[in-house]
Amino acid sequence: MEVTDPKGRCNYCNIYAGRDKVKTCSRCRLVRYCSKECQVAAWKAHKPRCTSSLRESLAKDPEANALNTALSKWINNWRFELHNWAVWAMDLANNPEDRLATHCLVIELERRPNPPNQSLYFKMHGGDIVTRERFLARLRELDELDDEIVASVNERRSNDTAQIIVICEDLIRFLWFSLRDGGASLRQRDSAFSRALAQGWERDLIEAINTGQPAFSSVHSMRARSKVNVVPSPT
Repeated sequence: MEVTDPKGRCNYCNIYAGRDKVKTCSRCRLVRYCSKECQVAAWKAHKPRCTSSLRESLAKDPEANALNTALSKWINNWRFELHNWAVWAMDLANNPEDRLATHCLVIELERRPNPPNQSLYFKMHGGDIVTRERFLARLRELDELDDEIVASVNERRSNDTAQIIVICEDLIRFLWFSLRDGGASLRQRDSAFSRALAQGWERDLIEAINTGQPAFSSVHSMRARSKVNVVPSPT
């Protein structure tokens, strides 16, 4: 998968348009859109987070600012691999067509002391595929639910757009990405191979993240392929 400059990617449709084509939100300067249509479509979920005082509040809390910066760098480093793992974990060939619209991939991280590089900023200690309703229920049980989170979790895009939720301490990040060809090739994939990819995804993703090896996804794919002895179609 080609790695592209994250600052050239639309935060709504996830299409790479190039840094000179995307426009940065003039209020918060934290998100970018490739078109006015994407900006308008994203506004309902983005509005609660779009405050001109956001950077000021982070500046007043150096520790929170450091965590926020580190998480942003880590996500940019792992974003494309996380997309692969999310698709595999969803097992689209063996689940209803609206699975992406009803479920999300949740990844829980913790800070690593004195990390040597961006890939090792965090350790993963858990992950799950849950319905959006179940994720909100978890946060409600922990008394960590607010309108901003509800709006982000419940944002509906389409049946070919997946949602990844990254949690680290008090920070929650929401990532979306659209599948090429609407996900048709993944839904038509050999069901045994799709099931094999979904099995053990959490274990192998933890190993990949905790050893700082984004390319470990190829090992997981080979393991799944060997179980069913099929040649998969490209992701």
